[in-house]
Amino acid sequence: MTSASVWNSRGLRLRRVRDRLHEERLDGLLVSHLPDVRWLSCFSGSAGLLLVEPGSATLITDFRYRSQAAEETGEEIAVVIAESNLFEGLSRCLEEGGPGPRIGFDEQALSVGDRRALGEACGGVMWEPAGAIVPSLRSVKDPGEIESIERAVGVAEAALASVLDIVSEGITEADVAAELVYRLRKGGSESLPFEPIVASGERSALPHASPGQRRLGERDLLLLDFGAIVDGYCSDMTRTFVLGAAAPWQREVHATVHEAVDRAVEALEASVPTRDVDRASRDVIEAAGFGERFGHGTGHGLGLEVHEIPRLNARSRETLEAGNVVTIEPGVYLPGRGGVRLEEVVLVEEGGCRVLSAFPLSLQEL
Repeated sequence: MTSASVWNSRGLRLRRVRDRLHEERLDGLLVSHLPDVRWLSCFSGSAGLLLVEPGSATLITDFRYRSQAAEETGEEIAVVIAESNLFEGLSRCLEEGGPGPRIGFDEQALSVGDRRALGEACGGVMWEPAGAIVPSLRSVKDPGEIESIERAVGVAEAALASVLDIVSEGITEADVAAELVYRLRKGGSESLPFEPIVASGERSALPHASPGQRRLGERDLLLLDFGAIVDGYCSDMTRTFVLGAAAPWQREVHATVHEAVDRAVEALEASVPTRDVDRASRDVIEAAGFGERFGHGTGHGLGLEVHEIPRLNARSRETLEAGNVVTIEPGVYLPGRGGVRLEEVVLVEEGGCRVLSAFPLSLQEL
């Protein structure tokens, strides 16, 4: 995306936030969660608060980001450099005429300690818990965001295709992980959305296993879960392979999970409750007799963070919207034997969806 298109998107996003402030009768919104700050201001530093008012927006950061903040935010957003801490800088903004007495904040984005410090620094303000205003808005992606996610998917898939060439008996999980990280970064990933999961043999039954020194052996399952970041946007993919000829039980589990992915993708479209998508996937696994071995949700939103709303699980009360980008990642985990998880990245559309992943889901014998 060009700078002009990014800044045009930012202007639209700020207007949407201001519309919500008007609806909630708030005089301003304090944005403290860094992905939310980046989405609204384009600022990518590690320390920042954004104060959104009806007629202006102010980024508060520290001296490390004086030049970077000016370059990334442009003229539409004022930049204040805090002298001691960010709340001190925010207090100066408010003293200089900031918004009225009622300012909203996302109560899930502030620790108890930060909330106390906020009150101490800006005691004259009536701070109002406003919920996840910005996360709910950024769950719907614009074309530029979708393009960045697609590019991140492409980087991840290219890295996977490359790293499979070095997978063989005797290599350790840690070595596979190291090669995967190298090829992700070499292929254009800015950083990592999370440390890759590389689990083999019976350890593939651990949903979030850390790569270890276990050496891959014949007929081992190999589960790889990882992602890339492009323009700040994440991808997330999981594939499960077999070294050599697959055993009948491995084929059965893999086929079950593959069908569970397919049924969930078929259920994806705007206005569908997310719990219905989870149910579509879970029904397949339960019918195959593995219901107790699928203990996590079917998927989650994807964007500037690898886990965003909407959440696709049995307890969710959210509804899909056109523009949501979500993962579909059911799994079956058999302790002492091994596990299979498969994951697609999907764009929700009116009347259906579009799968952004291209790497085959079918079982590959390495």
